[in-house]
Amino acid sequence: MFPKALSLTARAFVLTALLASAATTTAAAPTKTVTTNKTAAATATAHFTVNLGQSYTTAKSMGFNVFDVVGSTTNPASVKAKIAALPAGSRAMIWVGNLGKQAGVQGFTRAQFQAQVNALATDRRVFGYYIADEPHPILFPSVVAEIAARADYLRAKAPSQKSFIVVLDGTSICNGTLGCEYAALAPSKSHVDLVGVDSYPCHLGAPCDFNMIPQRVNAAIRAGIPRGWIAPVYQAFGQEGAANPYYRTPTAAELQTMLAMWKANVPAPVLDYAYSWGTQTSSPQALVNQPALQSVVKTHNAG
Repeated sequence: MFPKALSLTARAFVLTALLASAATTTAAAPTKTVTTNKTAAATATAHFTVNLGQSYTTAKSMGFNVFDVVGSTTNPASVKAKIAALPAGSRAMIWVGNLGKQAGVQGFTRAQFQAQVNALATDRRVFGYYIADEPHPILFPSVVAEIAARADYLRAKAPSQKSFIVVLDGTSICNGTLGCEYAALAPSKSHVDLVGVDSYPCHLGAPCDFNMIPQRVNAAIRAGIPRGWIAPVYQAFGQEGAANPYYRTPTAAELQTMLAMWKANVPAPVLDYAYSWGTQTSSPQALVNQPALQSVVKTHNAG
């Protein structure tokens, strides 16, 4: 179900194919300075995970306190019941489908998004909205303005709820360098409160490349994403057992190193994001079936 199934297998090849068929023109995006809903490091980091299948109890016992909840395009008020089913002390990140990631795949329309925001605007258990997962502005130039419009609407209607996107970036999509997607989707242009930076360093047949983390963080900062806006997205999955696997499950020691590297580079994030709690066809290994990784994550979330 959840966001990254399309990005897990050979992302570089997918992006290369998309670039070959995409238009090369780009559209201007909003550049005004905005006030966000983010409170920089004044409170403890919120810990987010996904693909729970509405089975939250064990994940909550591991210290996670923000969970994915799927919005509704037809009955937005019904999502209140899903939020009420979350464990006490936890909040919802409302998933509203992808924007600007794959041709022909469209999440909520703007009107549907606004209706969902209106239905939950006063619900204190809504942490925020997952507006877009790995959008590609080079391929879909209008996506930046669309994200900004949704972030602005959320800020106006529900000031305490946060707008969140995850940005992939990478040398494949950015013609050999890092930073083009970070620059296009920086908060000054996308108007979002939090930007997830996902860097998955553990690949099959090789040691984990932990230097990917500072490389991506530094590229994001240079491109205009302030450190306090960055939400670390860390690898807690593997593709062993999937067709055409690329990523491997980190060991407990490797996950500890990964989290330490994130802490060194983004010491006090508003949110961090463990991908993933539950499994998918593309990622048969995840926290749910990796008790050694659960132990590491529980210690991290308690800190």
